[in-house]
Amino acid sequence: METPELQIKRIVLNRMERCSVCHHAFVADDIHVLSRQPDMWMMVVQCTECQARNYVAAVLNDGDPAEAKRALRRLSEADAEAEAEDDISLEVTPEASGPPVSAEDVLDMHEFLRDFDGDFKKHFGQSARG
Repeated sequence: METPELQIKRIVLNRMERCSVCHHAFVADDIHVLSRQPDMWMMVVQCTECQARNYVAAVLNDGDPAEAKRALRRLSEADAEAEAEDDISLEVTPEASGPPVSAEDVLDMHEFLRDFDGDFKKHFGQSARG
């Protein structure tokens, strides 16, 4: 006998067979239940190939579809804010990164790598120890 969670996941899979971004086929393990209430389940369906996320609200019995839409909107906004925070933390300002790389820097690195034998300790070990 199927559990209620597996039943709900199968219903979601029947509606969302593939990722809308990369067309990868979803499986039940791609669906994660975020919250359960007697009249509504909130889930996220995340593609294992491209990491695209879709939020799903399953409205049960006499659940309020308008409340489900509001809950989905809140989840989407929170996700967008979290992604924006990640983007901000990864930004590098020119002052923090140093001077721009010149063509001469690239040629020097090319020559270094051409003759590099893979021995990092020989080239970098002394300066790392102090």
